[in-house]
Amino acid sequence: MKTHTLLPLLLLLTCGCAQAQNSNMPTMTGAEGGGGTAPMAQQAATAGRADAETTIKGKKISINYGRPALKGRVVLAQAPVGTVWRVGMNAATEITTAADLVIGGKELKAGKYSLWVRRTGENAWTLAFHPKTGVWGAPSLKEGYAAELPLKLEKAADSMEMLTISLADAKGDGEVKIHWGTALMSGKFGVK
Repeated sequence: MKTHTLLPLLLLLTCGCAQAQNSNMPTMTGAEGGGGTAPMAQQAATAGRADAETTIKGKKISINYGRPALKGRVVLAQAPVGTVWRVGMNAATEITTAADLVIGGKELKAGKYSLWVRRTGENAWTLAFHPKTGVWGAPSLKEGYAAELPLKLEKAADSMEMLTISLADAKGDGEVKIHWGTALMSGKFGVK
């Protein structure tokens, strides 16, 4: 595929503006992100960012991310194999963990990592953990990952206009879900 045909797609993946909020938005609670009961609109109101968090084995794990809106676009299905996305908007998405994690068989020490979603095959995606943090989401960090978590992609029963990331305790392991439109990516990781 030629570079000039990728530019519009890359702009769709790296841009995104917070959608006007309304009181009909669902509520984020517990494993769906943050543990509070504030409507998603309120949680996303601060510069279009939100936090997903959980506590597993007494240790807090949180993800801070930007929440782009689809605005009628079909983005993930159009991404070519090899695409790397900041999994959010504006500043790169970051995970902060008080626990050591086991990601795709590799142990990651407690700390902070930036997160990137990579399309590795026609129906294959990974969540890549990079040690460089405090970076803008463009250009994408395409190498130097500390570990990669395979993600399962499925069609969700509902459509999520704004990107939503959730973390949950899955019987002592961690589970991350990334829901945007009808695309739902999920993966499990070990927590020490």
